[in-house]
This record gives sequence, structure tokens and C-alpha cells, in this order.
Amino acid sequence: DFRLGLQAAAEESPGAWLQYLPWIVLGVFVLIVLGFLWLYASCVFRFVLFESVLSGRCSIRAGWRRWQEAGRSFFLWTLAFLAVSLAALVVLVGVPLFIAWRAGLFTNKDEHFGVLLAGGLLLFLVFLALVLVSYAIDLIARDFVVPVMALENVGVMDGWRRVLPLLRAEKGNFIVYVLMKIVLVVGSEILFAIVNLFVILVSLIPLGIVGVGAYLIVTTLALTWNVSTILLAVAGGLLALAALLYVVAFVYAPGLVFFQSYAIHFFGARYPRLGALLNPPPPPPPLEPASSPAS
Repeated sequence: DFRLGLQAAAEESPGAWLQYLPWIVLGVFVLIVLGFLWLYASCVFRFVLFESVLSGRCSIRAGWRRWQEAGRSFFLWTLAFLAVSLAALVVLVGVPLFIAWRAGLFTNKDEHFGVLLAGGLLLFLVFLALVLVSYAIDLIARDFVVPVMALENVGVMDGWRRVLPLLRAEKGNFIVYVLMKIVLVVGSEILFAIVNLFVILVSLIPLGIVGVGAYLIVTTLALTWNVSTILLAVAGGLLALAALLYVVAFVYAPGLVFFQSYAIHFFGARYPRLGALLNPPPPPPPLEPASSPAS
């Protein structure tokens, strides 16, 4: 039956799993492609979110078509930024660890305890500084460069050229904004993590019922593990994961709107074009009718 198939698969020699290597490679490739598609969609929807919060109206289909070019430019910049951040992590953290490993510091840990402790603390501080700098750059790009790109119809590099003078003019205010954003993000993540945990636990009830039903069907049909059943199980798992992600995203939607609105109002006070949209000038007073001449 199905359980005996699992036991037989577990008792196979390691070399027998090589027949599944092409499927494993294909699965990894599909995950990478899905990751790029997810990143591209998030870059485009960053502009859709900005427009929706600014105008008070949300049109996903029209927004997706309208912001394709700007989202593509922001997507390419994001890929370059991720590559640079990864390279910096390898150089600043990975290379010292490799040098320490080649020097044999990890072999005799007791003899080099002091060096390992001091080096580990230094590498942790470097890693923390790299994370904070990367977060600040990404935050500035999402909260300030995206509005400039959307309102002036420019690419991401031109957006940075317009934002950097504003940053230099009010360094203190922008530093306070980044610190306040970190505090708000940490607090909101804790709050929404508690809410999402409750929501996920509730959502697992129907998913568990579906899983039990699938197990009974597999047991009744006496299915064993093969390519078809593995692909079917993976597809079912992906559908369940997609359903959970949808529920989590729906719960977190108010947080996204709040943070986007917070960024718009902060930046609108320093970016005249955005400020004019947030606080349009009052309409001129109506003209008084001209008085008729005395008879």
C-alpha cells in the first residue's frame, strides 16, 4: 500500500535517487523562475500601490498595464542592488570566514577562543551594519524614488538623481524617518505575526480535511510513489501554500496601505510635485455678477 511504498523508497540505496535528479533540478529551476516573477510583480505593484493610496482608487488590471515600464526599470535596479549586496556580504563576511578556516582557527577552537570571539563579534557588527545600510537604501528606493518615477515619468536612475539632493538637504529628517520606519515595521510585524498565526491555524482546518481526504483516496487506490504521484503531491502542496499566502496577504493589506500613506505624506512635505497633489490649491472664488447700470 501507500505506507509500504514510502518505506520501500526510504530503504532504497542513495544511488537510486539519482533517477530523480532531473526532476529535482527542474524543481529548483521552477522555484528560481517563480522567485523572479514574484520580484517583478512586486516591483510593478509598488507603483500600483502608490497610485491607489494617492488617488483613493484601486484598479489592478489598469494599473498593471500602466506601470509596466516603470516596474521593469525598478525590477532591473532591484536585481543589481541584490547582486551588489550579495557581493558585499561575500567580501566583508564570507572572505574573512574563509581565511579563518584556511588558517585552522576552527580546528582548534580552544586555542583560538579569544581570536574567534573577537572576530565573530566584529563580523556580526559588520553584518549588522551591512543589513541596516541595505535596508535604508531599499527603503529610500521604495518610499521616495518610486513616487518620483511615477510622477515625473523617469527611470530609476533619474529618480535617484532627483531624490539625492532632497536627502542631502534634510539629512536629519530622513534619518529620523528611517529609524521611525524601522520601529513601526518591527511593531507591525509582531502584531501581524500574532494575527496571521491565528488566521493560519484556522485556515489549516479545511486544508487538513482536504489532506485527510486525499490520504484516504491514496490508501484506497493503493498508490505508490512515482513521478505522477510526486508531481501531484507537489502541485497540491503548492496550491495549499498559495492559499495560505493569499490569506496572509489579505490580512496584511491594511499595513501596506498605512505605510504607503505614511511615506507619501512625509515625502509630500519635501517634494513639491507630490505635495501639490496632496494639498491642491483652493479653487478661486466665484466672480460676483456685474451690477446693472442705474436707469
